[in-house]
Amino acid sequence: MNGEPYTRTHCHRRNDRGNATLAALGGVAVGVILVLLAWIVVLMTRNDPSTRAASTPPSTPAAAAQAPAVSAPAPTVPKTTAPPPVKKTSSAAPAIGDVRSLPAGLFCRDLNAKGYSYVAAIDYWRLHGQPNQMDADRNGIPCETVYPRGDVAAYWNGREISGVVFWSAGLYCRDLVARGASYSEAVRYWWYYGMPDRMDADRNGIPCETVYSSAAVNAFWYP
Repeated sequence: MNGEPYTRTHCHRRNDRGNATLAALGGVAVGVILVLLAWIVVLMTRNDPSTRAASTPPSTPAAAAQAPAVSAPAPTVPKTTAPPPVKKTSSAAPAIGDVRSLPAGLFCRDLNAKGYSYVAAIDYWRLHGQPNQMDADRNGIPCETVYPRGDVAAYWNGREISGVVFWSAGLYCRDLVARGASYSEAVRYWWYYGMPDRMDADRNGIPCETVYSSAAVNAFWYP
């Protein structure tokens, strides 16, 4: 009787220890299994694109600022074509023209009325054989009473008029009168030698007006 209770108690203690050991081992096994499963899950989700995209942090403003800015295309300006220039027409006759198409027999006043210059009148005069109707005083200077004196003087200044000037330079109006020169010859001499002031003291473009008579001067300049 005294030994039986002892044997049961001893066996019961040994069973409790075995159960505790098994329970501990089972817990360790379960923990290892859970760790392995967790590790497998991590390995599987590491290569998943959706998981990797979700885990990628959004770009920061600094990174966005470092990206090259794309400039917007410049606005296209439509090209405009300028209107063609307006041609101005003039009703006036040409100042200098080709006189070869004009008929013969015209007078200086006809050429002047048509708008031809003094140079064109000289060309016409020479083209038709230097007719006397364009040089009434026969001084070799045509149309001098029709065209402005300035135009006539500008053309003949420094030019030689063959056969009409036969006096040396440096003479005065009184010298020409003493040599028997007419007023038209005095004017021709004045033109030929460059319109010297000694023959036109008041510089009004009319030489020798105080030496020759008023009738001769007016007949030449204002026929």
